Order: sequence, then structure tokens, then C-alpha cells
Amino acid sequence: MPYIRTQFEQLPEDASAQAIESTAEGLERYHFEPFLILDAPDFIHWRKKDMLAEYDRLTTLSPDAPELTAVVGSTPSQVVEKQLGLLLYHYHLLCRLRTDDASAWDVVHELYEDD
Repeated sequence: MPYIRTQFEQLPEDASAQAIESTAEGLERYHFEPFLILDAPDFIHWRKKDMLAEYDRLTTLSPDAPELTAVVGSTPSQVVEKQLGLLLYHYHLLCRLRTDDASAWDVVHELYEDD
């Protein structure tokens, strides 16, 4: 599925700075690290503007960019598409965590506590 910038523009507006920080603190206690193909430093503090900037960065990367060619078994365009999808999934989860959505926290608990 090709991801388009509109999908990133339609992300929820940012939570309050306090909600972002308290969620990040809670996730840090679990050593939470979302599963992504490419590095997304400090993802748990990202805001909508960070997601838009990352979309723009990824979609303008040269196909021979080292971070794309380092992924074995996928073409650069596949890497970008997969990364965009994973970013959307994890950011939506992060937004739900920031609103104290109990089912979103259940996902984190299941991944980090129940195993």
C-alpha cells in the first residue's frame, strides 16, 4: 500500500506537553522501543510535525542512501513504504497512550510484561 502525505497530515493534533512527557516516562520504564526498520531517534517524544518531517525525509531519500541499501531483502522503495506504515501504526498507538487509552496500554503491557 503506498502511503501518502495526506495520511500523515491527518494524524491527531499533539497531546499536551505534560501528556507527551508522562507517556514517555511510562514507556521508558518498560524500555519501550517500537519495531521499525530504520532508526527513529527519540520516537516516544515525537509530535505530528516530526512525523511530517520524517515522511518528507524518507520520500526524498535517494535510492542509494546507505540506510536504505543496508536493509537486505528489500528494495529501497519497499523499505520506505514499510517504514512509513510502521511509523503510522506506532504513532497512532503513541497518540492513544497519550490519552490514557487503557487498551493501548494493554498492548504495551502484553509486549513487555506478560512474556
